[in-house]
Amino acid sequence: MENQNVNARSEARDGARREQTWKLNVQGVVIESRSPQIVVRDALKLAGFDPDAGWIIVLKVAGEPRKEVELNATIDLTHPGVEKLRLTPRQINNGEVATPRRHDFALLPQDEVHLDRLSLRWETIVDGARRWLLLHSYPLPQGYTVAATDIAIEVPVSYPGAQLDMFYCHPHLALANGQPIPQVQCIESVTGLGFQRWSRHRPWDSARDNVGTHLALVDESLRREVER
Repeated sequence: MENQNVNARSEARDGARREQTWKLNVQGVVIESRSPQIVVRDALKLAGFDPDAGWIIVLKVAGEPRKEVELNATIDLTHPGVEKLRLTPRQINNGEVATPRRHDFALLPQDEVHLDRLSLRWETIVDGARRWLLLHSYPLPQGYTVAATDIAIEVPVSYPGAQLDMFYCHPHLALANGQPIPQVQCIESVTGLGFQRWSRHRPWDSARDNVGTHLALVDESLRREVER
């Protein structure tokens, strides 16, 4: 159900009675609500998760940047594109030594706040004369042969005056149905690894756009290929 729009209104008939419910995917469990609005805590309970277990809770809405939400937040299930809540344990201790994060250059403050809220491991790396933002183990919608990929985004020195354009994936992505993905044939070397270039573009407004809005392009581009 990941990345699938499950914010669909369902209707049930019970004799003359007509009842409406709204659906939400909570970490793979689809729940139904009789109200078009639901509190995050209640959604987790309905899905069978302990809301006090220490989760990082991320709301995913199609075409919008992911955002972390609190337990007392209310989700409007009538909002177009509401897809799912993703849960990540706030503390993960598997005994391994954490890999130090490279931070070769600073992003905009709002970019770094946004990335930290995604609960993904990210780095900024200078490779030769080029600057890259790397997002590790970026989750993919169902329909690809892998569940996650590393994503690289080139960050020009004059960003945000200069735009963020396209994105790059390693390992290379392929559709599970075997259909080809257009405009991904070029390979770019980033830290010695061959990243698959996704040639996807959009108008850029330096006063409005940033890493968060560019990741919305990434998400939409990945979703479109599995829904074609």
